[in-house]
Amino acid sequence: MVAKTLVCVVTLGASVAGAVAQASPFRMDAAVRIGPTGAAITYDFAASPASSFAVFADLFGGPVDVLGERFYLGLSPFLTTLQAGVLPASGAVAGNLSVPPNASLVGNVLYSQAAVVDMAAPNQLFRLSNAESCVPYVANGAIVLDFNDFTGFAGDFSAAVDGHIAGRFRYRKHRTIDPSGVAFSQPLANPLNPNGCREQMVFRPQDVGATGQPEMVTAIHWHSQVPVTADSYSQIEMGLGNTSVAPDFSVHWFSLLPVALDTGMSEVFANNGVTQPVFQGQYNLLPTMQRADGFVPFPVIAPFAYDGTSSLLLEFKTWPDPQAQGDNGLFGRLMVQTSPLPAARTYDGGGGGTLVNPANSVQGMRDCWMADLEITFASSDAQAVSPMLDSGSANPDYGNA
Repeated sequence: MVAKTLVCVVTLGASVAGAVAQASPFRMDAAVRIGPTGAAITYDFAASPASSFAVFADLFGGPVDVLGERFYLGLSPFLTTLQAGVLPASGAVAGNLSVPPNASLVGNVLYSQAAVVDMAAPNQLFRLSNAESCVPYVANGAIVLDFNDFTGFAGDFSAAVDGHIAGRFRYRKHRTIDPSGVAFSQPLANPLNPNGCREQMVFRPQDVGATGQPEMVTAIHWHSQVPVTADSYSQIEMGLGNTSVAPDFSVHWFSLLPVALDTGMSEVFANNGVTQPVFQGQYNLLPTMQRADGFVPFPVIAPFAYDGTSSLLLEFKTWPDPQAQGDNGLFGRLMVQTSPLPAARTYDGGGGGTLVNPANSVQGMRDCWMADLEITFASSDAQAVSPMLDSGSANPDYGNA
């Protein structure tokens, strides 16, 4: 329902950390009524006198990061410069944008933001102001709601961010245990191999508790059934990827042999998917890192975008290290007891005097062992419900738009 005589206009602003040092922030009309002769959108802001500046507008919102500064403009083909020049001695500037009496403009959002040349900025070029938006309307009135004060708002959002609705991260942890698997008491084909190795593991959506929605993988812990001992690996790389590989561990009811041997991992690493490095460097292990439940953190990883519907591919590359002891290992489960296939992992590791350089490894052996991991996922949604707002009219007239 849209009001015939009253329209509710929700506008977006955006605060930017390290914004232009200014007496007042960038301000633009949040909503303007298009009359028979059109309308004028006014704006103003202030910054250091004699600074070069520009005011930009776009029909699409961002954010887009440029040289460490965040544009809340889409930088689309509709981007235009409303005004540019040198700020006067007062440091203040004002302007307006004429809107023609065109009904097709109603409801379209105009996003605007100012930039000031500043050699003292972190990028040594410019700083950006906050951003504002404006919505043209044709009704007799408008309820304008700026996201600068969240008093009375309800929902799932971060109230710490001023000027726009921002998501609040929610975290969940999932343990990669399939009840149909059988616990295996030895950490075989260990990625913590002092002789070097390359290993890929795949976890189906159900193995990671996929929600069907995109999430970020932010941490991975591995499980040890015995006390962890001190150790150090000078060079380890971890990678994550989304893959279509999804092993079917079902077995025939009579023979107990797997019915879908070819659904698992390939012995050729490249056939299993592409991983994105999330950690590269030294991994130091201390007994104090082990939690009471046996889980131990892998190194802090860069967040990885998991699509929520594919299998998750985890890859390790461990370079040979003569100083490493190799006394620690991951525990897990055998998904099929009668066959190594379909494969849950592919592994190429050194041992018995043989060293493996993971950078040169292209294929390995396969089996149906699944590591017992705890994976932390983060998601961010923004939902905000405003408080009840007074229309200002005793008898507002609502009708179908």
